[in-house]
Amino acid sequence: MIGIRGVLAGAMLFVASTATATAEPIWGKVEFGMTRATVESLYPKGGNVDYQSNNIEISHVAITAKCEAEANIRFNDSGVVDSIMIAGNPSMGGRCSNEVMTNLAGKYGQPANWDGSGGSFLARQGKIAIWSRPDGVAMRFKKYENGILGGGGLLKASWELTYTKTDGFAL
Repeated sequence: MIGIRGVLAGAMLFVASTATATAEPIWGKVEFGMTRATVESLYPKGGNVDYQSNNIEISHVAITAKCEAEANIRFNDSGVVDSIMIAGNPSMGGRCSNEVMTNLAGKYGQPANWDGSGGSFLARQGKIAIWSRPDGVAMRFKKYENGILGGGGLLKASWELTYTKTDGFAL
């Protein structure tokens, strides 16, 4: 199992030196740009690891003593890691999402924004916090709050944290 350090420490990505850039894991053992074959060698299929066409799912990831999540390592069309999404397992009243948000804010400071998102009767509304780190990683945390099909986490994830690269983006 990968604990909260895997999720929260996953925010460290690249440490640059004047000679070379050294990649550090985003989450667990995974780095941006890593090939699918490399990720599969780090996380062999079976048990809590499932291979799908565009991602690898790792279930039962320990976040805290009482909260678990599922990690989705996503690959682009070239077969390299381009994002990682951690989805919190269902929890009563969103207690796990509150604990994760508190830990993220404690480690990275207040988010750049903290906005509500729209939804409908069937769609899940939530609040979104975004951190843009100087190492070129964006962290998007969504805390689900309502919705008939799982809202605050009774039947679906109560929160999601997505890591993406921001460097090289142009409008």
